[in-house]
Amino acid sequence: MQVLKESVREAIIESAILEFYNKDYQSANMRDIAKNANITVGNIYRYYPNKQSLFNAILIPAQQAIDLLADFDKNTNLKKIHSKEELDKIIQYVIHVTNPYIKEIFIMIFNSSGTHHHKLKSQIENLIITSLSEYYPGQFTRSFLEVISKSFVEAVFYIFKTNIDNQQKIKILLSDLVMFYFKNLDQRLF
Repeated sequence: MQVLKESVREAIIESAILEFYNKDYQSANMRDIAKNANITVGNIYRYYPNKQSLFNAILIPAQQAIDLLADFDKNTNLKKIHSKEELDKIIQYVIHVTNPYIKEIFIMIFNSSGTHHHKLKSQIENLIITSLSEYYPGQFTRSFLEVISKSFVEAVFYIFKTNIDNQQKIKILLSDLVMFYFKNLDQRLF
């Protein structure tokens, strides 16, 4: 029986993240992952029985980070945004939780078609709808909250996609976006 090495596993994961980041799930190639990890394809299969299991392995930590976002109001002790400081607290929390997994989150959002991970976008949209419903009980219809949530999430994904290597710019743009969408939301509508 051969011993599996953690350094080989890490090289496979690193190479797989780049492959799935640059290509969608369907187009990603195990041979290219092996080549970039400086191992044989057969060696990948000693660690991961198929492409799906490798794909899942690289995305599980990112999915766990996204799941933590569902509790942001508990973890930040905020219910509504009344000041720039409260907004900054939320943005810092989101960036802190997601920062180690930016590429993996990008993969889930843009390159996971045909896998169960493609549901991330609707998961985040539902999180926003639920939060807004709790913040403003009975003030907005579900249909309105769906529109707000879908357009906000599209904008967030655009920010991440176009600034993947610039965390400071992501922070600034997210802060501006949250202020634009949610500051005094209940007071801005006729």
